[in-house]
Amino acid sequence: MAYIHEILGKANIRSVADFLLFGLGPDEDTRNYEERIDELYDKFEDAVKKYDPNPTSELLDLSNEISSETASVYTEIGLQMGILLVVDMAANLRREKGQYRHNTEIDYEQTNL
Repeated sequence: MAYIHEILGKANIRSVADFLLFGLGPDEDTRNYEERIDELYDKFEDAVKKYDPNPTSELLDLSNEISSETASVYTEIGLQMGILLVVDMAANLRREKGQYRHNTEIDYEQTNL
């Protein structure tokens, strides 16, 4: 069972996200969220300047809208997935303790006692 503790010790949000999104192992990148986003945003901004030197470029505005909406959608999906994972983990724990009910519907008689 010691290997399980080793696996859990390696678990972090970034590793799980990378695995789920790309099927990759942990990324050795140690930059924080802000540094990772800022670097890519700066690269994109430089590329946009080649096509539209206007600092209030419509391309930049649209890319910000795309990024914001994408972040919102994936956050919502992530929250839903997190809730489903917690429910699944709770079911697994109940099963291990012998408390798992095979019928997932609420027992009407027990709830009305």
